[in-house]
Amino acid sequence: MTKSPVTPSELESLARLLPAFEFGCLIAHGNSSSVYKARHRSLDRDVAIKLVRKESNVDPAYQTSAKAMAKLSHPNLIRVYDSGETGGFFYTVMEFVPGKSLEHSARGKVIDVRQASEIIIAACEGLAYAHANGVTHGGITPSDILLNQKCEPKIGNFGTTLCMGSDITLRTDVLALGLILRELLTGVSRDSRAAASATVPDLKLAIICRKATHQDPERRYPDASAFREAIQRAIQPTDHRTTIRNKQASPLRHPKPVLVVRRNNHSNAAFAKFAVIILLLVGIYGAWGFREAKLERLVRLQLEEDTKRTHFIVESAQPDHSASTALVRWEQ
Repeated sequence: MTKSPVTPSELESLARLLPAFEFGCLIAHGNSSSVYKARHRSLDRDVAIKLVRKESNVDPAYQTSAKAMAKLSHPNLIRVYDSGETGGFFYTVMEFVPGKSLEHSARGKVIDVRQASEIIIAACEGLAYAHANGVTHGGITPSDILLNQKCEPKIGNFGTTLCMGSDITLRTDVLALGLILRELLTGVSRDSRAAASATVPDLKLAIICRKATHQDPERRYPDASAFREAIQRAIQPTDHRTTIRNKQASPLRHPKPVLVVRRNNHSNAAFAKFAVIILLLVGIYGAWGFREAKLERLVRLQLEEDTKRTHFIVESAQPDHSASTALVRWEQ
């Protein structure tokens, strides 16, 4: 990102192009696009206005995409209010989010398991809503997710990508969120060679990340809703005391064989065989119980270790205009 100062003359030029708005500061600046904070005069509300030069290599579907996004209204998506052309620019009027990008807030940090999961769950909800309305992102990165002051995620920068019910496109968005979840949990950038081998601290979430980021799209979660449900199940608390109590009540742990002994020569051999079988069964049950007790102990130790492990928690996402990159595609 290149940060360019905004002179009063530039602001005056912008005001002439879009007189309905009072332009304030520059939020983000890319190769061919810029985003400004502005005030909608008649509605008296802050907005973000993205300007893209028409002579740049912009997809012809730009306005079509903006119109599609303007129909969407979800708390985890950045709203689009208006779009059009003026003075050699395409412009898009969007919701202003006073916060930081996820890239700026969490890069290089190992985020708390529950907070990281909740961020991705909310992002999945917004993405599932967009998919249900025929819109896909196609390339979500942490830079495309803004965290408001309550650390709630809002996805932006949908660009010009529209989906026509393609499973491949839906699974591409699942892949992107899977990579982001793994990065939040490990602190290792998705672009790093070590990302694929980085250890996710939670076994259930490690399995989920592996499936969401599988090289074969058919083996990923089919859509954002399925991905969200898997994460929700993984972070639900488990009452291990109930599990242990149920196992202790199992009749297999306390076999009570009833032996009927008849005092005759022919039954002695049968009795000996029967006794051997009973001893073998008791030994098997005892070994099985020892194995389960050992597994339970390992689970408790893992839980205690996870409790002791300190993870970074994003306390707040105070406004930082230079970091609000979710509205600009730098490759344009």
